[in-house]
Amino acid sequence: MAEHVKYPFEDDAGRWAVLYHIPYTVEHDGQTYGVVASIYQKPAVHGSILVSLGGRPVARYDDMTVGDVIEITGDTWRVAEVEYRTRIVLARGEVADA
Repeated sequence: MAEHVKYPFEDDAGRWAVLYHIPYTVEHDGQTYGVVASIYQKPAVHGSILVSLGGRPVARYDDMTVGDVIEITGDTWRVAEVEYRTRIVLARGEVADA
């Protein structure tokens, strides 16, 4: 039996490039969550990520820029890049205390 991978789109460096308006699914605790990113140009390039469960929003992160920290299904991610109409790159790992 194959090992379950929670984030199959995460690369070996622990980064996940969440592409603009492409829906992703994440399996967690027997539930299927949806994740989708939007990216805006004004007033400065920034993004938002919506996490849903059964079609209902469970988390929304707006006005994200590089360095922001978010949580998706219990895992902490740091925003590493935001590219207009392309992707938001999330990075795993230790997040420094502010």
